[in-house]
Amino acid sequence: MKTVNFIFGIHNHQPVGNFDFVIEDAFQKSYLPFIEVVEDFPSIAISFHFSGCLLEWLEEHHPDYLDRIAKLVKRGNVEIISGGFYEPVLAMIDDRDKIGQIRMMNDYIKKRFNYDTECLWLTERVWEPGLAKPIAEAGIKYITVDDYHFMSTGIPERELNGHFITEEQGKTLSIFPINQKLRYAIPFKDPKETLAYLEKYANENGDNGIVMADDGEKFGVWPGTHETVFKNNWLRDFFEMLSENSSWIKTSTFSDYYKNHAAKGRVYLPTASYFEMSEWTLPWESGEEFHDIIHDFEEKGVFDKMKPFFKGGMWRNFLAKYDESNWMQKKGLYLAEKFRAIDPGKLSKPDQKIYKEALKNLWRGTCNCAYWHGVFGGLYLPHLRHAIYDAQLKCEKSLAKLNKYKAFNVDITDFNADGQDEILITTPEFHLAFLPHMGAIMEEFSLLDKSFNVLNTLRRYKESYHRKVFEADDNKQTEGSIHDLVLCKEEGLDKYLKYDKYPRKSLVDHIIKPTVTLEQFRNNEYYEDSDFIQGKYSYKINKKSKKIIMSRDGWVNWQPFYIQKEVQILKGVIKVNYLLKNKGDAPNRFMFGPEFNFALLGGNTPDRYYLAKDRKLKESFLASIGKETDLQSLTVVNEYDGFKISIVREDFGEFWRFPVETVSLSEAGFERVYQSSVVIPWYQINLNPEEEVKINLLLQTTIK
Repeated sequence: MKTVNFIFGIHNHQPVGNFDFVIEDAFQKSYLPFIEVVEDFPSIAISFHFSGCLLEWLEEHHPDYLDRIAKLVKRGNVEIISGGFYEPVLAMIDDRDKIGQIRMMNDYIKKRFNYDTECLWLTERVWEPGLAKPIAEAGIKYITVDDYHFMSTGIPERELNGHFITEEQGKTLSIFPINQKLRYAIPFKDPKETLAYLEKYANENGDNGIVMADDGEKFGVWPGTHETVFKNNWLRDFFEMLSENSSWIKTSTFSDYYKNHAAKGRVYLPTASYFEMSEWTLPWESGEEFHDIIHDFEEKGVFDKMKPFFKGGMWRNFLAKYDESNWMQKKGLYLAEKFRAIDPGKLSKPDQKIYKEALKNLWRGTCNCAYWHGVFGGLYLPHLRHAIYDAQLKCEKSLAKLNKYKAFNVDITDFNADGQDEILITTPEFHLAFLPHMGAIMEEFSLLDKSFNVLNTLRRYKESYHRKVFEADDNKQTEGSIHDLVLCKEEGLDKYLKYDKYPRKSLVDHIIKPTVTLEQFRNNEYYEDSDFIQGKYSYKINKKSKKIIMSRDGWVNWQPFYIQKEVQILKGVIKVNYLLKNKGDAPNRFMFGPEFNFALLGGNTPDRYYLAKDRKLKESFLASIGKETDLQSLTVVNEYDGFKISIVREDFGEFWRFPVETVSLSEAGFERVYQSSVVIPWYQINLNPEEEVKINLLLQTTIK
C-alpha cells in the first residue's frame, strides 16, 4: 500500500517586551485551544517549538499549560523543538552566543519536559552556510527551513520529500524542507486539499516525508482564523481526517522520521529565508518592482517555474535598510565583546551573580522581532525596540560594575560598522553616543538608572507597500493568508505618508529660511540651506572637563560658515554650547534650530506630556503639534517611568513641537504608530561678515 509521512510542526513565539494582554489574547485564542484539540488525538504526531520568551511568560502566567504539554510529550505523540532561547536570528550574533542560547533551550526542554531534543527551529528560517557548524556543536542534528532554500539550488520541488545533509568544516547537519504550498493551504483551505496534495507523495516504499511547519499564531490569532480554526472546527476536522486516513498518512515527528529514514542526499544551501522575506528586505523601489514582477509571472502562469531562479534580498539587508536596526544589533555585538573580556573565574560570588545576569540580558536583547519588518509590526513597534534597549542597558550597567568604569568613560570606535568612528560616553547616569561624521548628532541618549533610551526613535521610511494604502479599505475583508490582506485600522492614512530625509535623533542642526512654516518643516517640504546637517565634523575630547568639542567649516546659503558644537556632560545635565561664525563676505540671515527627539512610548497617554514653565500646555500630550513663543524652557515628562527632561535656553524664544508618526503594515492591517516627539528651539540668526554668535542650551534630566 502506498503511504506518506506527514510532519506537522508548530512554532509559537511572542517577542521580548510584548504586552501581557497581547500574549494573553494569543494564549486564549490559539495556544490553549490548539492543545485542547491535540489532547483528544493521541495518535496524531505533532512537533512543537516555543520560544524562550514565550516559555518565560507561560511559566509566570500559565504554568499548568506547560504541565499539560509535558503530559503530551510523555504520552509519546508530541516532540519539543529547540532553538536559540530568546529567538535570535542566529546569523546576527556571536557564535559563542549561538551555541550558548541553543544549549540553554536544550537544558530547559530536558528539565521542563523530560525530553532530549535534537531538532532546532531556525528563527525566521534565516539560513547562512556558516550556521551548520555552531548549530551542530550545540548538540543539534537536524533543522527545518523553507523549500525555497532547496529549490534555489536547482532541486525540483517533487524531490523535496525528506531530509538532506549539509556540512561546514566537516560538522554535519540534516535539513528538512518546509512545503510552501501546505504552509499557504493550512489552515486557510479545506483539509481535503491537503489530503489530495499528500496523496501525490504516497509511494510503496513509504519513505517520503512532507513537512508543514509554521507559526502557531495563524491558528487563532491572525484575522479571522480563531473562528475558522476553532469555532468552525477546522483543526478538529483536519485531525479527524488524518485519523481516518491513518492507513496511508503516517503522521510523524521530525525525530521519528530522522531515526527511521536516511538523508536523501547532500546539499549546500545558499543564504536565504522564506520567499516573502526576500521581498521585505529590499529598498522600497526595488520592492515595488519585485512585487510587480511576481504578480506579472503569476498572471502569466509561469511563477512556479520561475521562482527557483528568482531571488530578492537577504535578511542582513535590514541592517542596511534601517539604521535603527543596525545600531541595536551592533550594540549587542559590542556588549558581547565587553562581556567576553571578563574572566568569570576571577570574580567574587556577588560579581558572579552580576555576570550571569549580564549574560541573560545580553541574550534577551537579541530577540529578533524588533530588528526587522515585514507583514508584522516588528521594528515599527516602539515597545519592542524599547525591550531590546532595556535588556542591553541592563547588561551595560552590569558590565560597568564588573569593569569598574570610571565616572567619565570614553570609547572611540567604529561602533555601527560604517567605516567611521563614533564617540561613546558612559557616566554613572548616562550612556551617550555621538556621530561626528554625520553632523555631530547625538545617536543614543540612554538613562542608565531607568534602562531607557530616550532616542529609541525611528525615521519615517518609504516602504514598498505604501502604495497599497490607497487601495485599502478599513471595512474590506479578505480571505486567505495574512500576506494577502489589504486592511486599514483607520481612514485617511495616506495623509500621514511623509518621509524623513535625516535621522530623528538629537542635536540634528537645521538651517532654514525664515519663511519655512511648521507644517512645511514637519512634512519635509523645505530645503536645508547648508551642508552642516550631515557633514563631517572634526572633534577633540577633554576628559578632565568632560567635554566633546566638534567643529566644521562648511557653507550656509552658499557662503563659507563655521560651526562649533561643544557638549559637556555633568551630573543630571548635558550642556550644549554653539558657536556660529559667518566666514563669508556678505551678511547671512537664516533660522537655526537644533532638533531634539524624545521617544517616551506614549503619544496620547495622560502620564506622558509637555510642561512649559511647570504648567501643562493647552494641548500637552506628546503627539500634539504646536508653536510656543516667548518661552525659555520646554519639558517632556514621563510619569510612568519616573523621569523628565527639559530643554532650557538662555533667552526667551520660539519652540516647535510635533510627533513623528509612521504608517506601517501589521497582521491586522495598515496602522499609524507614534514614534517620538520632535522639539526644536529656534534662533533667528543675522550675521555680518566675520561676525559670530553663541547659543547655549541645557538638556536637564530629573529622575525620580
